[in-house]
Amino acid sequence: MKCRLAAPVRAMAATVFAMALAAGNAAWAHGPVFSPGPETIWKGGTSVTIGAPYSKERGAGAKRDVLEPFFEVEYGLTENWQIGIEAPYKFVDTNGPDGDGMGDVVLDTKYQFWKKDLPGAQYKAAAFARLKLPTASDSGMPRLGSGSTDVAGGVVAGYESRRWYWFTSAAYSLNNKGGGGLEKGDRQFLNAVGGVRPVLSEYGEPDTVFMLELNWERSDKDRLNGLSLANTGGSELFLSPVFWWTYRQVAVKGGVQVPIMQDLNGTQPDTDYRGKLEFVYHF
Repeated sequence: MKCRLAAPVRAMAATVFAMALAAGNAAWAHGPVFSPGPETIWKGGTSVTIGAPYSKERGAGAKRDVLEPFFEVEYGLTENWQIGIEAPYKFVDTNGPDGDGMGDVVLDTKYQFWKKDLPGAQYKAAAFARLKLPTASDSGMPRLGSGSTDVAGGVVAGYESRRWYWFTSAAYSLNNKGGGGLEKGDRQFLNAVGGVRPVLSEYGEPDTVFMLELNWERSDKDRLNGLSLANTGGSELFLSPVFWWTYRQVAVKGGVQVPIMQDLNGTQPDTDYRGKLEFVYHF
């Protein structure tokens, strides 16, 4: 990415450092990085996240690098129900024109409808929904958003013990017509995750968990003024090693998505990889 990214990255790092200095004690529930988890915040609890997803695409005579740092706040309405808002800023570099600006704001909610406690372990299941608002520019080149209001939802279940983790989830994104008559294709997601805590740390000590995600995505073809676009849509399967590092109220988590199967329609650039790094503070 170009040097214009340096200032927002420095500002994000300074904010995260300030949050870390204020840390106290907290108990953490872990979850996947590239897919949803079933955990919810306690009643009255707040989670603040600063994240930096990055994706790199190459092929078909095109390149597209996207960095989309975001600020997210989630709040626990009850022990099992949380709401949140995510506000991103988007940088897009291509082999043509580049662009940056406000991304699409997302409102989200999650309800944990089932929980079973075992000695040293816990099962959970939740339903979630997301509403994407058309706050990103859909004019100019490159487009920063679709200009549409889209809805997504799904279910997730998981198991967490002192040593082992597993999660599985399914989701569907219903996309609507946006600016210029463009309607992005609906998307479907399936995820399976396994994890381990290699060292059983004591309460209040730094803690590390490693997970391996399998993420499948499928996109329907985009439509322009009612007509399908040939070089859009298809499916991808990613293998994604991720980590969680936590200390008291602060967490650092991240990972890399590596494509192991791509079946895209027509002529499209392939995903080289995706990455994500997030800093989280609970209070």
